[in-house]
Amino acid sequence: MKQVKIQTRKKPRATWWDILKKETFDFCRETGLHGYKYISQTQRSKPERIVWAIIVLTSFCCALALINMSWDDYASRPTLTVIESTHHGIWHYPFPAITICNFNRVSYNLTKEFVNKLKIPTNISKEYLIQEMRLTIELILPGVFGYDVQKNLTRLQNIIDDNDLSILDVISSITRNCSTLLIMCKWKGLVVSCDKHFKQSLAREGFCCSFNYYTSSDAVTSDNVQKSAACGSETGMSVIINPEPNDYHATYVGTTGVKTMVHYSYDYPNFNAQSQIIRLNSEHFLSINPALMYSKEEVRDLAISTRNCIFDDEANGVLYADDETRNLTFAKYTYHNCLAECRASIVKAKCGCIPYYFPQNSTRVCNFKDVKCLKKYELLAIV
Repeated sequence: MKQVKIQTRKKPRATWWDILKKETFDFCRETGLHGYKYISQTQRSKPERIVWAIIVLTSFCCALALINMSWDDYASRPTLTVIESTHHGIWHYPFPAITICNFNRVSYNLTKEFVNKLKIPTNISKEYLIQEMRLTIELILPGVFGYDVQKNLTRLQNIIDDNDLSILDVISSITRNCSTLLIMCKWKGLVVSCDKHFKQSLAREGFCCSFNYYTSSDAVTSDNVQKSAACGSETGMSVIINPEPNDYHATYVGTTGVKTMVHYSYDYPNFNAQSQIIRLNSEHFLSINPALMYSKEEVRDLAISTRNCIFDDEANGVLYADDETRNLTFAKYTYHNCLAECRASIVKAKCGCIPYYFPQNSTRVCNFKDVKCLKKYELLAIV
């Protein structure tokens, strides 16, 4: 009997290239991504499939480039703030600071009293000097009079020097105090003494009256800041103001009334504050929509160059080598206080002094002889 020998050939093992090609064709055939299925369809001509392959590859490369750009943008400016809640009890928010500035920067009655106490040259009358005191506005807005008053300013400064007075002494003597400007205050529904809550403060407008505004002389604690228990005008601060239009002697605004600024309790009242002009014989209501922002301690782990901000307790080490390098004094470091510091530093670098309306830190206060320099670099100091 013959034996039949049956020999089977061993199936060759698939290579990784074959597997990759098969999986790629299966993916192109099954995926919902546009264009891929045309590459795997054998009924299409080879040039058409090649064109679709080039289109798909180009799109893929563009997507990778956009992803890389997005990642670089995120790495350079990571998300540092998120909305935690849109509902927060109003009693958790600090009540904003209120700063009221009279448009009348020079009181006529106070100026008369001030001039009567001065030693003045025999060739200058008191009536003339009373009129010249209107030039103090030049220290706030240099060039406001619109003509050359340098000789007048120099003569006025010489009289002040002869009487051993500082610019702050002069301005405080001819500016109405808060007791006469504010005649009635109502806080949380109770009529209170305005002197109890408002104090004289320095603002960009000069000497003003501020409520809930804290400077370096105050203890910096959250308990100091006033808070409101509920919404509505009855639980806020109400003030009756008497600008005394008959006492107007010098103003940089062509109207009578006051300017009211609402700002953060530790921010210097500057251009950034929300403001409103209050006219005579009118009633105004200012509404505030608060938003609370804070940084968690984990933010400290990020480099300052990455987060582009610093904490209050980091300011001294980052910005100031010692207290002598600080031109202004503030209760706390804030972004707006930093801007005020920059403006004051520019004026000091150009004119060797700082305007009196800034909270000074042992720096020479600009006087009437510095007005010409202040005018020259005015635009640099208000940017």
